[in-house]
Amino acid sequence: MVAVARNPERKRFKGAESEGIRLFSDAWKNQCLATESVSVFASPECLNKDYTNAISACTALHWGRIQRKERDSSSNPQDSGVTIFLMQVIVFEDDAVDALGVAVQARPACDLTIGAFSLVELLGRFGPVQRVVRGHLERHLAGASLRQMAVWGGAVEKNHTLSPHRHSRMEDGFGDREQFVLFVNARAVPSADLIRAIQKLLNNHNTCCLECHGYVAIAIVREPPEQRDRFIEQCKSLGTGLSQWLAEQNLNEHQSSLQHVVELVSESHELFGAHERAIEGAIRMRLDQGEYEERKQGLYLAADAIVEEPVVVRRGPIVVEQGARIGPFVCLDGPIWIGRDARINPHAWIREATAIGRTCIVGGEVLSSVIESYSNKSHDGFLGHSRVGSWANIAAGTITSNLKVTYGTIRSHTRRGTLDSGRQFLGATIGDFAKTGIHTSISCGVSIGVAAMAAGNVLRDVPDFSSDLGGTASRTSPQQASTVLGRMMARRGIALIPADTELLIELAAGLPSGG
Repeated sequence: MVAVARNPERKRFKGAESEGIRLFSDAWKNQCLATESVSVFASPECLNKDYTNAISACTALHWGRIQRKERDSSSNPQDSGVTIFLMQVIVFEDDAVDALGVAVQARPACDLTIGAFSLVELLGRFGPVQRVVRGHLERHLAGASLRQMAVWGGAVEKNHTLSPHRHSRMEDGFGDREQFVLFVNARAVPSADLIRAIQKLLNNHNTCCLECHGYVAIAIVREPPEQRDRFIEQCKSLGTGLSQWLAEQNLNEHQSSLQHVVELVSESHELFGAHERAIEGAIRMRLDQGEYEERKQGLYLAADAIVEEPVVVRRGPIVVEQGARIGPFVCLDGPIWIGRDARINPHAWIREATAIGRTCIVGGEVLSSVIESYSNKSHDGFLGHSRVGSWANIAAGTITSNLKVTYGTIRSHTRRGTLDSGRQFLGATIGDFAKTGIHTSISCGVSIGVAAMAAGNVLRDVPDFSSDLGGTASRTSPQQASTVLGRMMARRGIALIPADTELLIELAAGLPSGG
């Protein structure tokens, strides 16, 4: 039988009808029914969690985990099951990624939170994900493998290689001598539309390539059998040149409406619109794949999440992940996603299109913004239409301007010059490890670089590893930045490792700053 993990004692968000077994192909279904009992889970980070409905848990496009229950209870538990990965996934950066500016200086584009997911997290439902990224980030990921967490909070795992029998073509399976690999551009917006596009391409059961604006967005490649053991490393060795390699493979070009569905972010200011468009659908996906208690209309809590009344929910959906805590007298205007172990301080106003990462501490007013994991904005102030990287600290009274007094569109400054963002609302982009002083006022469209510090009236971009302290400028050494980062990490029970310091040294050694 097929057993979907459930907890009958908790209220659930109800999604689709529980008929997920119908989504299995005959071949996959027979493989499942050959076992005495099957538990199927949606993604690696959700293994051993309950699900709201069988469609969420059982669709063959989700990461599958099959556990065979042995009749002999004394058998070795390590031999009692087999994990099936449906597909190898490679998410790659191309030579256009630097245009995303400060937001991607110290992290891959695929590890940006857009909506309520990073691309790496979302693609995990198709199989184990490998990153092909810029050299300094690749070196950091290699050095952070023992900690199993990159400095920005993304999971780091050893390379997964799949046996030739562990790919499924959904309908008739691959032969012993062929495997398909899914490639996705790191600039793709992690959305429900992207998942549907990938599913449609996979259903063609053939190699293909989907381009957007002249760049490879998605490709499905047949892995050469003779290179199976080293294929991932060969892809990684190409770095940002992997996109060009894919374009040269004479894959079947997929010309369809999918080109208008899959979105690649091309400029730093486009991250804001992409996030606003993606967040509600992303939250719905989380509700559909996880189990949450509906505390009040539109407010969904995962296990161990705490809400201290009174809390006002004026609009939903709002998802509060495991271990997060919302203090009293908080006003919530969804859609909002609050990550695991985050804390919302009393009297905060969290407004629409806001995503707050893991273990963040947030207070004051936040509107249409992303705060990546391990950052603090604990006090009063306003963060609007802005992005904040990881391990950043936004001091008390910091205000980001997000609207010109003329109500005109806001310009952003990049290495290629000044661009009209076309946006009436655009706040600040604050890089990983950056800090502000108390009562800092930041003008529209300003970027504060990696490990930079800003205070007073900030009217222009602040470069990486520099300080703009109300007219007094200075430089911050990577060693100083590493010391501060280590202190912040210690407060969260995380150890600074050499790979973190080495990343800061590489970033300070001359990587370009700005959009």
